[in-house]
Amino acid sequence: MDTKKILGMLKKAVIVYWLFVLMIYLVAGDGFHYTTVTSDSLSPVTVVGEIVDGVEVTQRMVIPADTLHSVELCAATYGRSNTGLLHIEVQDEQEQVLSGASVEVSSFKDGVYTTITLNQPIEGRKGESVTLRITSEGASSGNAVSMYSGNMVVTGRFDIVQSIAQEDLYRFNDLEGAGKLCVKLTGMQTLSFYKTYWIIVSAIFAAAALYIKRSLVRMRAGKNSLFAALAMTVTRYRFLIKQLVSRDFKTKYKRSVLGMAWSFLNPLMTMCVQYIVFSTLFKSSTPNYPVYLLSGIVFFNFFNEAVNMGMTSIIGNASLIKKVYMPKYIYPVSRILSSLVNFGLALIPLLLVMILTGTPPRPALLLLLFDVLCLVGFVIGMGLILATCMTFFQDTQFLWGVVSMMWMYLTPIFYTESIIPAKFLTLFHMNPLYQYITFARICIIDGVSPEPMAYLWCVLSSMVVLVLGIFVFKKNQDKFVLYL
Repeated sequence: MDTKKILGMLKKAVIVYWLFVLMIYLVAGDGFHYTTVTSDSLSPVTVVGEIVDGVEVTQRMVIPADTLHSVELCAATYGRSNTGLLHIEVQDEQEQVLSGASVEVSSFKDGVYTTITLNQPIEGRKGESVTLRITSEGASSGNAVSMYSGNMVVTGRFDIVQSIAQEDLYRFNDLEGAGKLCVKLTGMQTLSFYKTYWIIVSAIFAAAALYIKRSLVRMRAGKNSLFAALAMTVTRYRFLIKQLVSRDFKTKYKRSVLGMAWSFLNPLMTMCVQYIVFSTLFKSSTPNYPVYLLSGIVFFNFFNEAVNMGMTSIIGNASLIKKVYMPKYIYPVSRILSSLVNFGLALIPLLLVMILTGTPPRPALLLLLFDVLCLVGFVIGMGLILATCMTFFQDTQFLWGVVSMMWMYLTPIFYTESIIPAKFLTLFHMNPLYQYITFARICIIDGVSPEPMAYLWCVLSSMVVLVLGIFVFKKNQDKFVLYL
């Protein structure tokens, strides 16, 4: 084996690794330093009465984050245009005013939470009890808003009735209410991940460097290792892999009039059909629904197509496997890489829909490289497992058809997770495709970095399935020729 080529490849890999690590850190920005925390929201049930001049409405609450910067109020406008000012004060237990804000009454919409930024952020009081005091100025009966109250916490599809302690009930002047005001406190929680990040990536680099050094020593001694096998594949079979990827890509569009145009048209046509159904007939109120829907379709289509192609890769190349020797894992990997080319083309219409719907491309889009890399690792692992199963048991393709359809409905492609009952949310979040698609939507729609736990979930699901796929495939690959 050409050691010089391997060392040259390793130098390039080191440069790419650290550039990738630095890019993630710079683009993620505040996402590794802070996270937004919001207190539970209540479903609006009843109104507490008009907040006219001389009326005082108070609510005891707990600050949910290190820094409290805004309050969200759910007001009732009585279907009219009101005037005046609403004053908000946040007081500590000694009735000392910590911060406050004033807002025009006309800015409220009935039954909708309205965000009010405090004049001065409240810092260092996480977990402390405070009192929210609401008064008005220039408001009279018939020209004032009210506040909604309730006792049901919004969690998933169903609201849960909350047991409210007496001291937590709202007060209208001196009268005790029957629930809590529909108010949310929002603040920033400081994270230490920006420090841990460099420790993690350095530890990964050090572990990889030690493993590669050990593998190079074993190679010189004539012993096998996983790194030696991968290095040999890249250096010796690079041209063949390119030819297989090119063949699979061209075969897909063979005798097709539109050819590669289907990579653009397929996700767009699917989006149009589902958009009509779910935004019109089912009245979907998801913000920026076209981008939300198309991003889910593009990512799930790549997963489904790549796994299907990987599953049939050994059976489909039976004649080559019998005649020509080369590492068998090249066949599923090359087919998955050809699906990756289709996926790259499918991202173009997604970008166009983003622009048409007023969603500007932002630096956070670069974080999709991390998301896609993890998804590719997950897909390769799935492809290796199913290719092994398909070789021994060809009914696997029919069983997988049912499983993939079920997987699609268990993934929030055309719906949001808000329809999922709260007791199933933890299980629902364990779906790897939920993590990959949600990661992508945060980068695309919100234009920010996901929280650090999202990175961890993506890496873990990818690595676990990839390692399992390699183990299953390697253990059984010598028996494939007996079943082809």
